[in-house]
Amino acid sequence: MKYTLIDSPEAIPTATRRLAGVSTISLDCEAAGFHRYSDRLCLVQLSTPDENLILDPLALDLAALLRPILEDPGIRVVMHGGDYDIRLLDRDLGIRPQGVFDTQIAASLLGAPAVGLAALLEKHLDIRLPKTHQRADWAQRPLPEGMLEYAANDTEHLQSLADILSSALGEGSRGVGEGGVRTS
Repeated sequence: MKYTLIDSPEAIPTATRRLAGVSTISLDCEAAGFHRYSDRLCLVQLSTPDENLILDPLALDLAALLRPILEDPGIRVVMHGGDYDIRLLDRDLGIRPQGVFDTQIAASLLGAPAVGLAALLEKHLDIRLPKTHQRADWAQRPLPEGMLEYAANDTEHLQSLADILSSALGEGSRGVGEGGVRTS
């Protein structure tokens, strides 16, 4: 798993260059709420079609870097179960993502029996994600290599999954589907 860790001010220009001109990005966040009394944004994972970036909000103020991308309604921001991540980004960085496509919501609209990321990636892309760090302490520093790889895995395949689910939603009947949910 290849990724670039952005955890120092000197690395911000690298991230800015690599994110310039993207039309779609996959996003996930990690917080430390399981190991702390109150949660806190501890990691932001981004994947473009070409690479994976892991950004450390404990070491850097990421708002200036992320706001132009995440708040641009013309950029598709692919997330999975993004409601908690959106709240974290708003609370901790003052960022309100636009252009969000949530693969968990899409799978639910399609009637998938299991809507977890691991289940969807296995079903649609034959990819099995390890669950070894699901309850890890994301506030610890330095983060071990295994945790960074786990984090990058959370976004690396989201775009492919989103394309599959988006296509399936588009191929279904247009208009109002089961349960009164608009499908177009």
